Amino acid sequence: MATKTMRKIGEKSTGSTSDKITGLKDIREQIDKIEKLFQKLEDKDQLQCLEILGVGSKYYTCQHCNKVKKKSDFYSSTAPNCASQITDGCKQCAADIAMPTVHGEKQQPTKKTVDDACYFLDKPMLDSLWDASLLEAANQATGKVKSNVWTSYIKNAAMPQYYTYTYRQSDNYTGGMLSIENLAEDALPKDQEILEQFEKNKNDVLRLLGYLPFEKEKLADQPFLYSQLIGFLDSDENGNDDMMRTSSIISIVRGFLQINQIDDMVADLVQDPRNAEKNIATVKALQEMKKNITMNVTKLAEQSCISLKNSKNSIKGENTWTGKLKKIKDLNLRGSEVNGFDIDTCRGMRQVQEISDASIMKQLALDESEWSDMVAEMRVMNQELRQERDQYKEINRILLRENLDLKDYLEENKLDSNMEYINLQEVYSVFGDMEEEDADEQDTSSK
Repeated sequence: MATKTMRKIGEKSTGSTSDKITGLKDIREQIDKIEKLFQKLEDKDQLQCLEILGVGSKYYTCQHCNKVKKKSDFYSSTAPNCASQITDGCKQCAADIAMPTVHGEKQQPTKKTVDDACYFLDKPMLDSLWDASLLEAANQATGKVKSNVWTSYIKNAAMPQYYTYTYRQSDNYTGGMLSIENLAEDALPKDQEILEQFEKNKNDVLRLLGYLPFEKEKLADQPFLYSQLIGFLDSDENGNDDMMRTSSIISIVRGFLQINQIDDMVADLVQDPRNAEKNIATVKALQEMKKNITMNVTKLAEQSCISLKNSKNSIKGENTWTGKLKKIKDLNLRGSEVNGFDIDTCRGMRQVQEISDASIMKQLALDESEWSDMVAEMRVMNQELRQERDQYKEINRILLRENLDLKDYLEENKLDSNMEYINLQEVYSVFGDMEEEDADEQDTSSK
């Protein structure tokens, strides 16, 4: 209906129109006729006619000055709920707010007036962006000097990293809500398990390096950074003496954080199908940035021999018997020290020794001269071992007496030493024999 009416209006209007139209006055009479015909249409047809003429796609009304202007006269809006993708106010009205006229003289923009203009346009007002815009407006060496800080700020606020930001993301949001949001964004996770693991990783890094390399980073990013860093460091303090390698590791971990942040930004852009075509350029730029960071990280890992592929010592012996004993020793377990160093208290090692000795004797076929030499050598060795045994036996007797006296003193004074005592009766057979003799004497006396 609206299309037919527009065609009809066009036919009537072109009848008396001159071949050459130079201005609005040349078709003023036809416009008056078209307006009368337009008023006779129903509301829905009128709206459809306006859409055909470009209202809502090419032309918009400023909510401040109430004038119809072209789309290019408005700033673009990336607010999530803005279907028109332009701001409610036009560029000229925003400039008048940022640079008000007082007593007939136009004033320079201040932080307060720029904040009012951002509120009018629903754009974020960020302190860091304001400082950068101040420097940009004052910089005379770039050759692209902006006329004032307002034009620099509104240009910088349109950069991809501030996509979807509104005035609610400003640092000085009215009512203080934004300050709370910023603190929440830069706070540690509330999950207790994550916090405990973060504190453990942080303490381990401090023990291994002697300092905390990520103290200047955001609190919200530190759990990720320290968890990544602890995986690259050597468990031994002396294994991190190469400062060049350590510095490379810290740079690589920061690169991983940047890659993770870029992935999050790309995910947010891809999940917005309404602006998918508009976001293609931004996604490509982010992907190119991620590619460059990944190349730098890979090259740095290769030069510093950090990755497993390029490591000069990819097998460190952590899964060997010696490596396992080292890990147990680092735990400071008293029982592991005995079982690890004393063959008499380690039944597994004793069993292996007995099997080995039996196999050796079975394979040997010695003559009399060899037996004589072995006996002579064993006699000398037995004398040395007997003498050494007597010395250590006396030392052991003195230490054992002091140990028993100390235990008795602790028990009498009810002092809790928080130590795991070893049961001497299970370790040394001599104490087991003493217990059997005491039991026999008790049985004899009872009879």
